[in-house]
Amino acid sequence: MNDVSSSLKAFLDYVAGIMTEDSFVQELDEAVAEARKNREWRHEYMTLYLRDMENLEKGRAEGRAEGKAEGLAEGLERMIAALKKYGVPEEEIRKTVQENYGLTEEELNQYLG
Repeated sequence: MNDVSSSLKAFLDYVAGIMTEDSFVQELDEAVAEARKNREWRHEYMTLYLRDMENLEKGRAEGRAEGKAEGLAEGLERMIAALKKYGVPEEEIRKTVQENYGLTEEELNQYLG
């Protein structure tokens, strides 16, 4: 912090919540106070904030869905491989997997190879 100009230090202090006597910081603080009073600006800010929160939640939901699908695929592949290893007939595997996981014939063929 000591290797920056006094103006920059005053600004960084302001960002950290410490008021200083620096003229730029005083001017900035007045502008911030005016902006906080502006209803239109607050409405726009809240609208953007809510949109960002919705997008964040959508992203999380998409990530969870992708993770769930990947986990299911990996689990099915391992289960099918184990059943084959222990000599379970393919028709039995096919029937069990389709009943339990509701896969289409095409999806099932991807796992059975």
